[in-house]
Formats: sequence, structure tokens, C-alpha cells
Amino acid sequence: MPYTTSQAFIDVMIMYAIVIVVSLLVAVVIRVIVWTLSRRASQAETATARSRPTALPPPQLDDQVPAAHLVAIAAAVTMMSGAHRIVRIEAATPSYGWAIAGRSTHHHSHITRRS
Repeated sequence: MPYTTSQAFIDVMIMYAIVIVVSLLVAVVIRVIVWTLSRRASQAETATARSRPTALPPPQLDDQVPAAHLVAIAAAVTMMSGAHRIVRIEAATPSYGWAIAGRSTHHHSHITRRS
């Protein structure tokens, strides 16, 4: 019995159906993984939110406590709270010294020498 076009069409449709079913199963597995990870992240976030202290208003300065003592206390509290890091240290006003020096060097490299 020869292999006919209708049999080939049926085989193609069966393979197409198998691909659709496998794709749906993979999509469901991915959805379950994403749902599980998002639940864990939200649980961890709520756990850290519970343990994180709320911000207090800054204390009113009075003449009894010197400002240097308040700075030392604030530094100690910051060090004890942990999980902080310095991201960037830069000048309060931007300095363009390096840019100007680089630009000047670049422009002077194009000057032709007269002989």
C-alpha cells in the first residue's frame, strides 16, 4: 500500500498537535515557576519589611547635646544597621579639568608643524 498525500497530511496534523501540546505544557511549567518565584520574592520582601525599622523624625537639637556627639551617634547607628554601601563619591560641583585637558591635548595633536 503506497503512502498517499492524505496519509502524509494526517501525519503532519498529528505532529502539529504534538508540538502544540508540548508547547502548552512548557508554557504551564514556566508559568508555575514564575508564580512560585514571585511568591517567594514577595514573602521575602514582607519578611524584610517587618524586620526593617521605620524612619524616625530627626531629633530636635538642643544646647545640651553637642553636634559632634550627634554625628558620632548617627555614624554608629549607620554602621550597626548594615547593608549599606557607598555608591559614588564626587565633588559637590562638577569639575571639568580632566575633560578640558583631554580636549586640549586632542586639539593640539592636529596642529601641523611648520618647517
